[in-house]
Amino acid sequence: MSITRRSFLKQSTIAVAGASLARLPIITATVAPKKILIIGAGMAGLSAGYELSQAGHDVTILEARVRPGGRVHTLREPFSDGLYAEAGAARIPDNHELTLKYVKLFDVPLEPMYPSRLSALRVDETGKHEVPIEGFTEGLGKFFGSELGGNPSRWSKIKGGTDLLPKAFAQRLADKIRYGSPVVRLEQDATSARATFLHAGTPQTMTVDRILCAVPFSLLRNIELPSSFSARKVALIKDLKYDSVSRVYLQTKNRSWEDKGLNGFALTKEAVEIWQPTWNQPGPRGIIMTYNRPGEAERVAAMKESERISSALTQLDTWLPGLRENFEGATTKCWIEDEWSRGAWAFVGPLNFLLGSASEGRIHFAGEHLSPWSSWMQGALDSSARAVKQINEAV
Repeated sequence: MSITRRSFLKQSTIAVAGASLARLPIITATVAPKKILIIGAGMAGLSAGYELSQAGHDVTILEARVRPGGRVHTLREPFSDGLYAEAGAARIPDNHELTLKYVKLFDVPLEPMYPSRLSALRVDETGKHEVPIEGFTEGLGKFFGSELGGNPSRWSKIKGGTDLLPKAFAQRLADKIRYGSPVVRLEQDATSARATFLHAGTPQTMTVDRILCAVPFSLLRNIELPSSFSARKVALIKDLKYDSVSRVYLQTKNRSWEDKGLNGFALTKEAVEIWQPTWNQPGPRGIIMTYNRPGEAERVAAMKESERISSALTQLDTWLPGLRENFEGATTKCWIEDEWSRGAWAFVGPLNFLLGSASEGRIHFAGEHLSPWSSWMQGALDSSARAVKQINEAV
């Protein structure tokens, strides 16, 4: 989290404009309906599809995966007893107004992100130290900054799994989403835009008035783009670097750490957080998760899955004694390996923000990488709101 991004979010007029977009609906009903194609059913694409459809536009969403949500993905397997953990987005800061407004609009249930009881751990060069949960959230606050993350002690998560939010969008767009349909080529002229995509391996073409690219630039760079795109935009799409995040999940037959007064959360001197996503899920079993941020994430991703699990089990057993003897199974997620993301998040930066967000003829762009709130659902929704206004106002 660079000070550059914090300053940009705090001081720029773009951030102020983004905050004003927290009012729903984003746009009013159109008097000139357009045929619009959205590439990607992640949070940016889903919210854009919902808003444009509500305003009266004819919307189709093409999604390469067989599920909605993109990098919002709740893991329910291979866990037992209905337990779940997040592979992607999990936390909703108290100042992420647009995210919270959609949560309220769709009546998606929330609960606290962190427990209010038992102790967390701080692990540094002097060893492990028990700290009250207030100390843990204070450490997170220093890392994220109030502009980006508000007050971590007031953060929420979605009860039942973060994927309930993209599923709520998708339920309202069901007949407008085509899954298993990766786009391979974009074209445009003065009167229309066209996308060639694969469905069941067969090439198909769709002609529309406007296209919204709501996929990461790490994927867009693999799509054949129109020759009319500016050289600077093509270079930005090609060169934008994505951070990696890796997570390892260990299921245990009980939550023995709680008997020792620990809630299963920890901050370490490495780029690692320890979470217990099951702290308020029913049943005796538990899940402990390592959240490996950029720096450590690449090291984990380079391992075989069995090595990731073994390494995490050895490490965590020293911090949460008894974990190994209660271990039942594990899985991992490395976003750099994901075919349809090729990374966890990115940010174009203040100098390239307007270039990245600007349309190229009839083709528009959205995604967390095009918002000061990059890496958050708020960023995807914020960028989507801006693109929706562009499209609705376009001639």
